[in-house]
Amino acid sequence: MPHANEDVIRRLFDEFRRGDREAAVALFAEDAVFRYPGPGPLHGDHRGRAGILRFWGEQDRLSGGFRPEMVDLVAGDRNVFLLVRMVSEDDRTPWMRVVVYEVSDGVITGARVFEDDPAAAAALFSG
Repeated sequence: MPHANEDVIRRLFDEFRRGDREAAVALFAEDAVFRYPGPGPLHGDHRGRAGILRFWGEQDRLSGGFRPEMVDLVAGDRNVFLLVRMVSEDDRTPWMRVVVYEVSDGVITGARVFEDDPAAAAALFSG
């Protein structure tokens, strides 16, 4: 039987892939923080649902589109680790991304992105 926190992140991933950003962001707490470290136009702490929606919108705008592909997911009582293969719509060099989600009582309270190839990410999200 999957961990309850696994179900939350699978729903998030499915809504995001379908393009329903409103349904996806509804899985976050009102005051959630989505952290994207490093250089580039996406870096920083994106606060609240509105900030997360803006972050996702910038990702979409700057990249021209990408397809996240779930590789693996490990859920615990507090954190969920999601390994994603990132592929641009024009099939430029893919890379792996880990997103660590903090989940409390079925609600995502925070997230942090780790890119295995920051140069590939920066190239895609440079606009």
